[in-house]
Amino acid sequence: MKLEIRTVEVGFLPTDCYLVKDADTGRAFAVDPGFYEPVLEAALRDMEIERLDYILLTHGHHDHILGVAGLQERCGGRIVIHEAEAAFLTDDGLSLRSPAFANLPRAKTADVTVRDGDELPFAGGVIRVLHTPGHTRGSVCYQLDNYLFAGDTLFQSSVGRTDLPTGNTRQLLQSVRRLSALEGDYAVLPGHGPQTTLARERLYNPYF
Repeated sequence: MKLEIRTVEVGFLPTDCYLVKDADTGRAFAVDPGFYEPVLEAALRDMEIERLDYILLTHGHHDHILGVAGLQERCGGRIVIHEAEAAFLTDDGLSLRSPAFANLPRAKTADVTVRDGDELPFAGGVIRVLHTPGHTRGSVCYQLDNYLFAGDTLFQSSVGRTDLPTGNTRQLLQSVRRLSALEGDYAVLPGHGPQTTLARERLYNPYF
């Protein structure tokens, strides 16, 4: 598997949306399309992505899902989210979707709901689901080869906040310890901010 990964900053925070394409097969997926806007459209064209296998959601906050409907209309792709998080797609109180975004199309309900340990086939390999609650009850990380798409569970030298609906500090610290215990090293691709590595976070992240 030869992966091309593009980070596209979208939305008002901004959020790191990831486009992933396997050069050998042309298969592709996206992670956390917070907004569907010209910069994302341009990245899809530049990577020559016409169809997506999946739209993977690490969690259901609005800044990670507002672009789902537009992206799915453009490229297809099954919407994947943890089963405990599926309600965030339609519940504005959970997703914190502002009335200011009322004109944006809503994501449909999830096409695939996952649990811890589930595996999604992709380009001859598998995307593994790690349930990492804490930022929200259904937050997950997706692991493919030596890449870990961490959402808002883990950042460079920090972790996600826990003061929003369904957040839980104890669970988040347990999730961080679980990530720290993974064997080997991984490139960590977070939902916001710069990329890092699990080896670096083991050394410098105070929450570890």
